[in-house]
Amino acid sequence: MNQTLIRCDAIRLEGAQRLTFLPDVFGGDFITSEASIYAYARRYCPDYVGGFWQFYRLPDGGGFMAPDMESLTFCNAENWFEQTVSGEVAGIILTALVLNHRSWHHSNHDHEELCRHFCRRHDQLMAFADTHPESATIWRALD
Repeated sequence: MNQTLIRCDAIRLEGAQRLTFLPDVFGGDFITSEASIYAYARRYCPDYVGGFWQFYRLPDGGGFMAPDMESLTFCNAENWFEQTVSGEVAGIILTALVLNHRSWHHSNHDHEELCRHFCRRHDQLMAFADTHPESATIWRALD
């Protein structure tokens, strides 16, 4: 049986739409999660020196943050991944890493509701990544 993946595009948020993005995606842990995104960008992207970030909402309610950069180098020493990727792809990877790590944190600290929230948001982002034209690169960076 063949399955066809249908790409549902993310919507870039503008103006006042941005105000609810972080609490919606990261729940009550949005301040730490946002700071983690920036810290991970400094850790994994040697070209990253700060700047404006775009917020993207997925049709199912999830989302991701992406640095407003055309491209940057993403390096994951844990799996020997190093490649120049678009800002959007870097954002998907970074957001997936933070969602995963924050879900583990909340699981280990018996915050079941937040753990479930982060797991749901991670699943939504990975379903989107599966339909992305650069899905192989995203999965390789996360492997």
